Amino acid sequence: MGRVYTVNFASVAVSTAQDLITIFTGAKAVRLHSAVIGQTTAATVGNLAISIKRLPATVTPGSGGTTPTPQPVSPNDTAATITAHANDTTRSTTGGTAAVMVADVFNVINGYLYLPPDEDRIVVGPSQALVLSLDTAPGSSETMSATITVEELF
Repeated sequence: MGRVYTVNFASVAVSTAQDLITIFTGAKAVRLHSAVIGQTTAATVGNLAISIKRLPATVTPGSGGTTPTPQPVSPNDTAATITAHANDTTRSTTGGTAAVMVADVFNVINGYLYLPPDEDRIVVGPSQALVLSLDTAPGSSETMSATITVEELF
């Protein structure tokens, strides 16, 4: 098993469709263990389209958000080689064809949890990107938090 890292943002006002979290793999591949999205402001049901995408080649990072530092799950692990962006309102692009690996909808009241069994975990190769994408804008600004957990492979 490789080293496991989390990337997250907490309590961010989200009012537009955007790349919630993007992982740039660099020299190593990653395996997606889980993705979580929640919010604290909406009090009524609202269904928002989301997707998990693999950007295969010549990835240009999005902009408008932040660059969170991946955190090791084990306190003795070294710093990650992956890098990340969060809440990019200008989305990442690829010179290849983006592969939608998961297309889903989540109810903002209930939140979202993507926790596949081991054999169904998405792998993203070196020099590619993994994107947790909010594809539908909320009806009004919502205070959201999200976390992705990935494993660096080789």
